[in-house]
Amino acid sequence: MNKSSKIFVTVFIIFHSLVFSQNENDSIGGYFNRIENLISEIKIKNKYKEINTLTALAANVNGKEKADILLQLCHLYTYRNIEIAKNYNQEALEISQDLNYQNGVNKAKFNIAYLQFIQGDFNRSMEVIKSLEEKVSYIRFPETYADFETLKSDIHTEKGEYDMALETGLSLLDVAENTKNEYILSKAHAALSHYYLRLENYEKALEHCLKGLDYIIKQKDTHYIFQKVDEIARMSAKLGDKEAALLAYDFYLKMEKELYSPGSYIQSVVYMNMADIYMSNEEFKKSQKYLDQSLDMIKSNNYRFRLPRALMIRAELFLKTKDTSNAILAYEKSIDAAENINAFDVIKSNSLILMDLYDVTDKPEKVKEYRTLHDAIRDSLFNNEKEQRIIILETRRKIKEANQKQQELEMVNLSQKSKLTAIITALVSFLIVGLFVVISYVKIKEKNKVIYRRTIENLEAQLKTGNNEVSVKKSISKSEDRTNPALDDHVKYIILNRLKKLEAENFFIDSHCNLHQLSEKLKTNPKYLSQVINIEKGSNFNNYINELRINYLLTKLLQDEEFRNSKLSYIASSIGYNNLNTFNAAFKKRQGILPSYFIKQLNEEN
Repeated sequence: MNKSSKIFVTVFIIFHSLVFSQNENDSIGGYFNRIENLISEIKIKNKYKEINTLTALAANVNGKEKADILLQLCHLYTYRNIEIAKNYNQEALEISQDLNYQNGVNKAKFNIAYLQFIQGDFNRSMEVIKSLEEKVSYIRFPETYADFETLKSDIHTEKGEYDMALETGLSLLDVAENTKNEYILSKAHAALSHYYLRLENYEKALEHCLKGLDYIIKQKDTHYIFQKVDEIARMSAKLGDKEAALLAYDFYLKMEKELYSPGSYIQSVVYMNMADIYMSNEEFKKSQKYLDQSLDMIKSNNYRFRLPRALMIRAELFLKTKDTSNAILAYEKSIDAAENINAFDVIKSNSLILMDLYDVTDKPEKVKEYRTLHDAIRDSLFNNEKEQRIIILETRRKIKEANQKQQELEMVNLSQKSKLTAIITALVSFLIVGLFVVISYVKIKEKNKVIYRRTIENLEAQLKTGNNEVSVKKSISKSEDRTNPALDDHVKYIILNRLKKLEAENFFIDSHCNLHQLSEKLKTNPKYLSQVINIEKGSNFNNYINELRINYLLTKLLQDEEFRNSKLSYIASSIGYNNLNTFNAAFKKRQGILPSYFIKQLNEEN
């Protein structure tokens, strides 16, 4: 993309966000009025079934009806008492399995994943989702499909895998818009609101929050109203309107009295957010009061998912009251809590803050420790490729929205003559684009052939000389050298010798290979090993492992015809890659072409 194109896209996004956010702020009061009307309607018609009513019904029915009621009870207890929710869900699952009631089985499996999610067990939650992905389609089970995809996006967001979170949310929104299913639309906007909230893009988060709330109200579903009001309050505060945020929480408390208590899971985050707002208003006693209530609920119910952020707010409160030592302790506890649930974005941000705090308190060893941690997380998770992918996904969505609006205007306003002009213009544009694509394809094809031939020549030269060592460019800057004091030469020599032996044994094709595992094998610590790899190999750990794997693979592909004709997924797993996309990216980064192209050319030559 050239400079002028970048400027155009940037201006378009900013203009769209400013206009849309103004409309949203003007309409928030209208949403609250609609919620009040919905609550009044439910109360008049007695549509909301209390827990006691559902419990009585469950005791007097059988079959699918009983399974559905038990699933409702699980939903109502999810935010009140997780153990009771699990018991109801397990009973519903067993009944559904006995009856071969697939919709009941799917919903019960989703409840298992969701309960694991709110307790911070993201990996096990994702395992449940992946086990059902092929069985739950949006055509047969649209609501359960939407629930699973939203939860998947939320897990990626909490783990700091922002590109995957955005891609999942946008894919779900595409399905929702194509099917015009209001439930899927509400869930897609909920996933995107969560994503933008975590990235601190509060205007976009509020935009998606209100869009999702609109569909929730249309469906007359009160189950998610409390969360939405809390999100509106939190985002209003982040956008600088603290008064509007507190008014939203007043509405929340009023709604709680008129409808029902949402449960400790929701209340814990509401109290946490209220503490954050009062802290920003410098009402520290009120802030401490609500934060203590939130932490009590989080700890007594083991809401591990909530704990890192609650501890961050506590640390910020200590800093506001000039208690630096307790602030440092709270930030370190927040990192520990984040490590327990693999919330790497929290670790990254907190380690950066701790670097500054320890610098102020004159503890250089601690500064170095947290700099190492911060750099490791940054290098492994938050790289430029992911940021570029996020920009591409967001831009594509903007272009799609713009195209949709343009098409609607054309359908209403254009005459037959303008339609004909548009068709001619489209055909000309198509031909121009087609010509451009053909030219680009030919250039890329020629470039790939050159890269392939160069790769083969280098590989044959290496085989003749017997040199299969990793060749990487040293990219350690002078500033990085100063932050990593030189190791003792004897220690460095020992580590390098041991490392060379392990390279000869192809340790790197183990998919579980990581810095800690390798340091244990070498009988050293991860910091020393990382420093040796950075300085002597001129690379970070991940790039070093990828170099070893790709070099090993090239030789094997050249020499073993049966191996190179195996499935690409098998080839990837045989050299340590569990994910085919990761393998493709690593190979292309190293060689400049995809492995499938390399293998195809190799087979054609042979």
